[in-house]
Amino acid sequence: WSRGRALFKILQDMPFEPEDVTSQGTWRPLEDLIDGRWLAVVKHTCSFPPNVFEEVILNLIQNPNINSSLLFRADLLHDSLKLPEPGYGATRAPDEQASPQLSTHGVPQDGLPGFSLKRTIVRRMVPRNPQLDKPIAQTCQIFQTGHNANEQTTVVIYIPHVASSSEIPWYHPNVQALAYLHTWRTSVSQGNASVPPDLFPSPKGTVSVHYRLFPDVSVPLPDRLVRTAHHLLSTLHKHGQGTLNGYTKRVHHDQIISQQRVQDTYTRLKAAHAKRLCDHWAEQTDSSKHVFEDLSIASFLIELWKDMYKPGASKQASNGILDSRPAFPGFVDIGCGNGVLVDILVREGYRGWGFDARNRRSWDILEPSTQQQLEQMILVPQPLLDMNPDLRLESKGESPKMLSKILFRARAFSKAQGREVKWHNGIFPEKTFIISNHADELTPWTPLLAFLSSSPFLMIPCCSHNLSGLRFRAPSKFNSYSADKLAPPYFASNVPKSKSVAITVASSDQDDEQPRSGSLKHLQQANRSKQPSAYAALCDWVSALAVTTGYEIEKEMLRLPSTRNTSLIGRNLSAVAQAMDPAARLEHVRRIVENEGADGEAWVERARRSWLDKGEEH
Repeated sequence: WSRGRALFKILQDMPFEPEDVTSQGTWRPLEDLIDGRWLAVVKHTCSFPPNVFEEVILNLIQNPNINSSLLFRADLLHDSLKLPEPGYGATRAPDEQASPQLSTHGVPQDGLPGFSLKRTIVRRMVPRNPQLDKPIAQTCQIFQTGHNANEQTTVVIYIPHVASSSEIPWYHPNVQALAYLHTWRTSVSQGNASVPPDLFPSPKGTVSVHYRLFPDVSVPLPDRLVRTAHHLLSTLHKHGQGTLNGYTKRVHHDQIISQQRVQDTYTRLKAAHAKRLCDHWAEQTDSSKHVFEDLSIASFLIELWKDMYKPGASKQASNGILDSRPAFPGFVDIGCGNGVLVDILVREGYRGWGFDARNRRSWDILEPSTQQQLEQMILVPQPLLDMNPDLRLESKGESPKMLSKILFRARAFSKAQGREVKWHNGIFPEKTFIISNHADELTPWTPLLAFLSSSPFLMIPCCSHNLSGLRFRAPSKFNSYSADKLAPPYFASNVPKSKSVAITVASSDQDDEQPRSGSLKHLQQANRSKQPSAYAALCDWVSALAVTTGYEIEKEMLRLPSTRNTSLIGRNLSAVAQAMDPAARLEHVRRIVENEGADGEAWVERARRSWLDKGEEH
């Protein structure tokens, strides 16, 4: 049996090579069960049982974008096992509205002899670009039975709500219906003995894709239909084997705002702003990445603000109840980069502004109303000024301080451009919503500056910098943040040479006992494998900074064309923190900054270089 298990593992790891069965006219299992022109297209062996198959199918029904990049999502209109989920408005129809569609586009409960109908779902598939593709409704039904004592069969049928092939959108295969068929041997006979299924070495299941064709389609199938069937079966097989091997989803989207709300707003913003911004792009970077990324962030912010603030000047909700939410306080985008996010939000009617240490070419192509809200400005946080008297602007009669010297040099550099050099201390009008999108050096300062102004914030970390503005690998809960004082100087000198520097510190919650055997190299590799990535450590560290000031941090993984898509939101401040006066807040932040070993002179020098140098763009 040990050899059998080894063979089973080899079979699990074999490459996916489905069998094309369109030419096998004798193998038509669905045609024997359901009336209609059903054609088996591809099939493959599998090692996952019916419960895993059904779990994967339900995930694919709820997330059609897994199979097609042309789709945003599916809105579930009806589920025989669930009530419609709240928060979706009229687009999520109650059961009685879906019933007429079921009678027209569905298999009757007794339509498959010997099968029982387990579940019926009606979904509306929503395309990414509604100007090219239309949404389509589809009935999804799951049937299950066991033909005999040794085999169980599950059939999943997708029926689009169309009357003819001309109504099928591009993202849907041009067929009347499609089906998945999963068969599973619950036991096998070997001689006179019955072999338990977990000890049988070869795959015990098969999974296949079937089409019910329109009358004008015949065999051989068009290449696109064949490729689509291969892709559908490949995705199902990969997810099934992954689930069987213990894969669990690590990234969870839509924890704060529903997918539907954000994507609907994104679709509207894309139609209104994308072409204008892409056509006049002035930067050397990829316009599609930056424009669509900022459209996604703007969509999330707009929906978040709808929950946080009352609309316009209205004091009452639509039901006449007094709206206790505050009015929108305005926003500031610190390290605003190309200014696209500010442009979109301002054009959508939100009052706010942004600043960056460098003027960008893209600012000049934006509307004058947006250009007025963009400033080239150096930020020197007030706590650094208070900790380093030599940084402050001198009073009358005093010798020039460091900040004055740097501003003087920057003014001399930009005199020919006729721009006034400005700086800001990071204290904004109270409650101003602070946006920090890939703001690099300003990222760890975001929750601290927000605390000084009693402000909510959203930050999307990118590159790791400490409070001195220097590159480093952030400490994390892996080492109980014990590397805080060592990390800034150590990683500032090492990260430019190697982007994969690891913190060699043991976690406080790990056992102190060391293995009695094994090389030091293997031990070091084991320790490194337990450490978070540099990006995860950065997100962990800046979240910890926010918590020390009294913020409750909410995390949302945004749907961005970027791997740096973690957004950290601070909109709830503890009662103790809210009760602190401005002086107490400043003192609290100063202690945090001192504990982190921040260097004010290094920060100002970094700000000077950001002003003078071209630098990097995100």
